[in-house]
Amino acid sequence: MGKAMSTDSNHSPAAKVMDEAIDLAIEGRSPFPEKAAFIDADAPRAGHEIRDAADEGRSVVLVSADGSSRILRPELTAH
Repeated sequence: MGKAMSTDSNHSPAAKVMDEAIDLAIEGRSPFPEKAAFIDADAPRAGHEIRDAADEGRSVVLVSADGSSRILRPELTAH
């Protein structure tokens, strides 16, 4: 019998939380907004990724190295 391979150790914290969010969404109980950007808080380009998501009107799930997360929602402004 072959060894079971775990790919979780290769995923970033944001990728792990996103995978969990997908599983929860399939079950109809995800706590995260649809079409959110999952971003590693410690990533060198995190600020740029947050700005890009906000410019697109998307929420951000900012994930720390320990797997904890915060949801940042874009402001809705009238023009």
